[in-house]
Amino acid sequence: MTSKRSVIIVGAIAVILMVAANTRTWVSGTVTDAVLRGAQTDASGGTAAPALLAAALVGAAAVLATLTTGRVPRWIAAVITLVAGVVAAVAVIVVVRDPVTTLADVATTMTGHTGDRKVSADLTIWPWVALLGAVLLMLTGVLAILGARRWSGLSSRYDAPTGPKVTARSDWDMLTDGEDPTDRPDGSDTIEERHRTD
Repeated sequence: MTSKRSVIIVGAIAVILMVAANTRTWVSGTVTDAVLRGAQTDASGGTAAPALLAAALVGAAAVLATLTTGRVPRWIAAVITLVAGVVAAVAVIVVVRDPVTTLADVATTMTGHTGDRKVSADLTIWPWVALLGAVLLMLTGVLAILGARRWSGLSSRYDAPTGPKVTARSDWDMLTDGEDPTDRPDGSDTIEERHRTD
């Protein structure tokens, strides 16, 4: 359950749920005041819980970093994933606990009117979907923290190609070091080529 495969699957599901819920209607109801006069008012996830989308994007980036970096950055990214899930969960819970205030705040933003009003509000299913995503993101962070010790980074095939370091020595350098540049199986052509280029 703490394998990379499990982490990326759970993390992907979490982010998809949170991003999908962000654009949906979370709170629906009516606001009655001198300006709106009993108007139907809705609050989307992005309006009701602005921190949700930011937490989802940070969580997605942290999950990818957890899967592809070295040991120390991996631990840091796993903790960030967990924290992003906590932030998202708190943002959702605030709306779930008091949808009336959420809808009243939306009405205030729409009209700029803050006087007396009567608000009735009902939650849709989408805050619960977002909360599920937040919980799954927290679970992703926990799984990453528990499994990161056994994971390896990216395969060496992703590294830049390297070869043995070759240091070219000219005939002059060999003469300076007391070596005979002509005393080699492949002969010596450095001096001749230098004369040709000159």
